[in-house]
Amino acid sequence: MYKKNTDENGLGHEVPVPKEMDYHGHPNYNMIYLTLIVLLGISLLGDLMPAKSLLIALVFGTAIIKAALVIRNFMHLKYENLFLWIISIGAVLFILLAFFWGMYPDFPLVKLELAPK
Repeated sequence: MYKKNTDENGLGHEVPVPKEMDYHGHPNYNMIYLTLIVLLGISLLGDLMPAKSLLIALVFGTAIIKAALVIRNFMHLKYENLFLWIISIGAVLFILLAFFWGMYPDFPLVKLELAPK
């Protein structure tokens, strides 16, 4: 049978944390928003660059920085321990590997002259 929690707040299952370590504060959301907007502008203005390989590196670089800002500040992962970071990065790498592993056989099968332009 299910045992009811007798704690009046319903938090009897949580590990006690000292009050000085409990609250980590809020990040400066306005600065994060402005940084994301500037990085978006850099990505959009990158289309004016003559070297397309450099453009691809710029767009993916800014996307990684934007993702890191969101993960750290809005998902609050900067307050987590290293083990959670390793699990998160490992899951993303596994998804990318599975995506490319699943898509790669399709790329050589399409003849270049038959591909839509």
